[in-house]
Amino acid sequence: MEGHHAGTLQKINRLAYMDFLRVLATIFVIACHTTALAIELVEPQSVSFVVLELFNNLFFTNNLLFLMLSGALLLGVRDEKMGAFFSKRFLKIAVPMAVYYILYVVAKEGIVWITPPYWKALFLRILMGVPEEAPHFWLIYTLFFLYALTPFFRFFVQNISDEVFAGVIAVIFVMNALDTFLPIWDLTFPFSSIVDSCAGVFLLGYFVVRVQSRRVENFFLVAGVCSFLLSDLLTCTTESYRSYLYQNSPLMMFSATALFLCIRRISQKYPSGSNRLAERYPMRILRKYSFSILLVHWGVLHVFVKQLLGIDVLSGGIWGGCLLMIGLTLLFSLCFSIVIDKTLVRLVYEALKLLGKGFDVIKRGLIS
Repeated sequence: MEGHHAGTLQKINRLAYMDFLRVLATIFVIACHTTALAIELVEPQSVSFVVLELFNNLFFTNNLLFLMLSGALLLGVRDEKMGAFFSKRFLKIAVPMAVYYILYVVAKEGIVWITPPYWKALFLRILMGVPEEAPHFWLIYTLFFLYALTPFFRFFVQNISDEVFAGVIAVIFVMNALDTFLPIWDLTFPFSSIVDSCAGVFLLGYFVVRVQSRRVENFFLVAGVCSFLLSDLLTCTTESYRSYLYQNSPLMMFSATALFLCIRRISQKYPSGSNRLAERYPMRILRKYSFSILLVHWGVLHVFVKQLLGIDVLSGGIWGGCLLMIGLTLLFSLCFSIVIDKTLVRLVYEALKLLGKGFDVIKRGLIS
């Protein structure tokens, strides 16, 4: 199998297709939650219901794209010390996650939660997991978990051949397939908890940028198209289609991988145009704040747009309403992200820097 490591990829290709995918995944996550609202309001099994679900099959790849992008960007990095990783990359998701988590709690339960008597309880709530105020944080906690394991994943993938890595990916798909389809025959896969960790999707992201073989790419593209078609067929013909189209089912993994590779091929075919498009202001600002938009969009969609502005998926008809909500949620999520990141998140970073400098002074004093 032909291939080379992600470290040898041209920077222009990363700027183009990875940033396009990051922005696309950000839009898809908002579109997915918007169409979910619309699906609740239309008649089950009606034409509108089915069409919305078909769109949702595409939008539902958003979480997998985020996971794949994280794996692609993190696992190929070499010669980075573990301390440097945790002090820089790990904090880039830990700090915003904590800040936005607190904002969701305060928005629902009051500002009292940021007073000293509540600090311990708030800290324990963050440790306990996804807040009921923001159920979409399950993805953030998954990314948090995968970031924590990244140094160990790096050691594993950087010390195996492409052929062995391909075998690992094949096993991941087989395990996910068993977990997905064995229940059809009332059988339970004993390793479901391992499969459902999304670690396989994380590794898959690095695999598709490391092993650059036309034969492998064509396989994933064909499998992805077939998966999209089968997903749509299941949606139109069965009531239990969501049992086969969840986050890391093989159908969704193949679909997301095909989308990933399709964007990359287009970017590589037109590198100069792709790079110019990636550097335009709307793309640059959306990719810069994509993670924060992911964090804040739930509150913007359900509270700011739907409740405060009084706009829902029926405003201007079901299709016009969906487009309007997606556009407004993206716009206001970006605005809130800029304000919060430049104030609260930056304040926490500065406080951590001062704390780190204080520890360094103490350490030097003890050594001397």
